[in-house]
Amino acid sequence: MVKEEPSVPVSLIQERISGQFGYSVSYKKAWKAKQKAIVTIFGDWDESYATLPRWLEYMQLHAPGSVYKIETNDYVRGNVMDNRVRVFHRVFWSFRQCREAFKFCKPIIQVDGTFLYGKYKQTLLIATTQDGNNSVLPIAFAIVEGETLSAWEWFLAMIRLNVTDKTGICLISDRHQSIKSVVSNPHIGWQPPNAYHVYCIRHIASNFNRRFKNSAMKTYTPCKQRFEAGLNKFRSHSPEVQTWIDNISKKKWSLAYDHEGRRYDHMTTNLSESVNKVLKGARNLPITALVKATYSRLVEYFVKWGESAINDMNNGKRYCRKLIEAIEKNQQEASSHQVRRYDIQSTRFEIEEAFNPMTQRGGHKWSVILSTRECECGKFQAYRYPCSHVIAACVTVSIDFWQYVDPVYTLQYVVNAYSSQWWPLGNEANILQNDEWKLLPDQDRARGKGRPKACRIRNEMDWVESQPRQRCRLCRQLGHNQRHCTQQSNANINHD
Repeated sequence: MVKEEPSVPVSLIQERISGQFGYSVSYKKAWKAKQKAIVTIFGDWDESYATLPRWLEYMQLHAPGSVYKIETNDYVRGNVMDNRVRVFHRVFWSFRQCREAFKFCKPIIQVDGTFLYGKYKQTLLIATTQDGNNSVLPIAFAIVEGETLSAWEWFLAMIRLNVTDKTGICLISDRHQSIKSVVSNPHIGWQPPNAYHVYCIRHIASNFNRRFKNSAMKTYTPCKQRFEAGLNKFRSHSPEVQTWIDNISKKKWSLAYDHEGRRYDHMTTNLSESVNKVLKGARNLPITALVKATYSRLVEYFVKWGESAINDMNNGKRYCRKLIEAIEKNQQEASSHQVRRYDIQSTRFEIEEAFNPMTQRGGHKWSVILSTRECECGKFQAYRYPCSHVIAACVTVSIDFWQYVDPVYTLQYVVNAYSSQWWPLGNEANILQNDEWKLLPDQDRARGKGRPKACRIRNEMDWVESQPRQRCRLCRQLGHNQRHCTQQSNANINHD
């Protein structure tokens, strides 16, 4: 069980033992058994640090162009420094194949951090991007002491130095003060025109809810008129709310003010959170096993998505499936639009939507300027492919609307992204031993004995839209159960 899924819950192990052997085992014994299984399968936690430098060097020989950087501290024992031993501080790594793939992905980098489980308290920092078919692609990793200013500065500097020097990158993150401080430093390379830093809207909504106990903040529309109307309604809640939201630049969090379409409609850091699809269970592993997992699982990832794109191309398709679905929906809506042309060059149009009495929607007019790739609804600029209004205008004057699709959505770009070759690492017994120095873990970061306590503050961001929320059996309201229902309390009082 542990080999197939290192993050398997201890309760499931208890259940398996009980069902298979008819023996009930305590949580503590099951937990200890799981830890022993992890050590047996993936290696000892402490020895894993000693193996890390040698494995990274071995990997680099088989994957030329990949980069890694280990930072260490002095090892002092009895007030004497031992030069043959170093203490682990941080490690950064990025594979050449991922860096090459980024050239054919959306110019977006999302950064986020997540806690590691196991014997030592550390944090995994991840930088991800997305291809034209909305598939997540990790491009850089780091294991650091925590989400500190120093750690984020080091990680973002390493990305600029070793991963990409591309300009015009959209950097999406939460409003972590350390990230904001690093980005504001012009010497690290995340200032315009090199990069444009924007915020994750889910984190802003979470901050607002935590501050004002109100979860009504939803502003995903790319239409500036609708956005301003919604924002004014939002600001009218109270002077405090108005001051709070006005202190955050609209360009940092609003899709309507993303004039250059740098976000490609990505409003959150869900990409970084979705990296669990690639690293599922790896956070429970010793450090070298975790780094190995990033290599092996990315190999599987490249083969899977590259093969899928090639098959689609061989079947005569030109664009990604996600784009085709969106375009087909826009074409259906465009069939009911009324089009008026405003010049003989066929560049300026007015589009009127048909009014739907069933949904009470539609009937609006929108201007379309093809020469500057603008539509008043904002979707054309934000999504980088034609909205229904642009399609209606192009069809009216027999213009191929596919020419207005960003190349990143083509299958050729996806194939190019995943075409880099990976090589099997072979027998790791060939890894050379390093007798010059030994890497040790930082014992100050070792976890205490006993079951770790959950330190995450859960809020509305932990709810999934499709997940049924807790509903009371008495009053049928959401957010509590029968035991904590006020009606139950009133019934008890009346009974007394």
